[in-house]
Amino acid sequence: MIITVWVLSFWVPARAQEGSVTVLPTEDSIIVTIKPLPSSINSSFSEYAGRLMSDSTFLFTSLRNDAAEDAEHFFETNWYCYLYESKALPEGRFASVRPLPSVVNHPKYFNSNFCLSEDGQRMILTRCVRVGEGDLRCDLWHTEKHGSAWQKPKRLPSVINENDCSSMQPCLVQMTDYEVLYFVSDRPGGFGGTDIWYSICKNGHYQSPVNLGPVINTVGDEVTPFYDTIYNVLYFSSDEHHSMGDFDIFYSEGALGGWQSVQHLEKPFNSLYNDFYFAVNQDGKSAFFSSNRPRHDIADEDTCCNDIFYVEWKLPEKEVVEVEIVPNIHEKIASVLPITLYFQNDCPDPKSVSDTTDKDYLELYNAYIADIQEYIHKSGEGLTGEEQRRAMYAVAGFMRDSVQTGYARLLKLQQYLSEAMSNGDTIELVVSGFASPLHNSQYNKHLSSRRIVSLLNYLREADDGRLSPYLSGEKPGLRLQVYPEGAVNHAFETDEVRETVFGLRAAKDRKIVISGS
Repeated sequence: MIITVWVLSFWVPARAQEGSVTVLPTEDSIIVTIKPLPSSINSSFSEYAGRLMSDSTFLFTSLRNDAAEDAEHFFETNWYCYLYESKALPEGRFASVRPLPSVVNHPKYFNSNFCLSEDGQRMILTRCVRVGEGDLRCDLWHTEKHGSAWQKPKRLPSVINENDCSSMQPCLVQMTDYEVLYFVSDRPGGFGGTDIWYSICKNGHYQSPVNLGPVINTVGDEVTPFYDTIYNVLYFSSDEHHSMGDFDIFYSEGALGGWQSVQHLEKPFNSLYNDFYFAVNQDGKSAFFSSNRPRHDIADEDTCCNDIFYVEWKLPEKEVVEVEIVPNIHEKIASVLPITLYFQNDCPDPKSVSDTTDKDYLELYNAYIADIQEYIHKSGEGLTGEEQRRAMYAVAGFMRDSVQTGYARLLKLQQYLSEAMSNGDTIELVVSGFASPLHNSQYNKHLSSRRIVSLLNYLREADDGRLSPYLSGEKPGLRLQVYPEGAVNHAFETDEVRETVFGLRAAKDRKIVISGS
């Protein structure tokens, strides 16, 4: 079966050359083609998590049994879940399928969804054990290739694999000087069901996982994250976010804990069935995903099991007009200013009277996001009814719309500053620090100064230290004026911790503001 449809005004990244953009003179439509993979890949059981490597190796997961019985004999049959590989051939064909070696496919586990490093030499996979009738508990494991052979996997540390919880469905993203591991977990501190979390890994050390926050995660289940590093887009599936089926595919632009509003992939990407494991291929115009939708246009076809589908999209062949764009770095920087960055109470370095700190804003931001649920809960503590609901909703909205938006803008500013320095431009910025009026004036100035320094530390380390010589004055081009203002609001009218630490007004006071000179 091949489904070919026209989709109007659908968002697809356009890979325009630098300095120009391709503009369609008529409707911005694309042609989408979807087809299930052949029976050499899709069996009568479940296949999912298909990934195409640069050498045409196709890896996927399959849940099968070792007997002739089908799914109705689930508990009487010896089921197993293994990783398989094949080779993608011309005209949509695939070479013979074989399981990965037993060092990866350990018979003790359900060896399931996986991700690979950019060079294909490292793999993180999910291994699950049965803990009840039909229930599984899953952990993440890591293996490397020596030559062409996978080595014995090792379980990731307990900071990732928390006791009595599941960690699964990994997505590893390579940054300049660190890696980000996105994964799914039902650990405490989430918003309900399974949530998507991330952990930053530097030099093989994983930091405490951070929840992606309420823009992405809901009271339902969010699963199967895939991050497109070219366009900074996270694809995932959810049974909330107004899905049209059970699980639908969604996407959001951003990174780490800073995300734009979630968008829904329309038909035919999504259906009335379960759609997940959406992963864009390296060509940027095709993807694989999994679904239990019928393979053929037969209304009563069995949809018990998942298959892997291939989807590709292309702009219709129409006359295009090349429009030259002259980038203006000053306009880019102005478009993200002012930027307001927010902090937890008395952070960094509580009770310190120093003007400096060794903390950087990224680790402070991660800690803040990790404590979102505590701030939301305690903002309504002692209140009841509508008053409690308003207080908690206000803090939740602030976290989503202000804290995370500020960090997303900082990421763009960092990128634009690096571009400006490479071009030899001169940029002048003003950074002002503030505190809530909990402490005396002198203490608040020290605290405001430390918050400014945490931003400078972040900029020095970001992008492999590219901005460091400009911040130190070793190279010209970046001029910063800093003003630790302290508290600018009057004292609180109450000493309740709910207001002075977890309330909305206190949260808005704890900040630094980056603006143009």
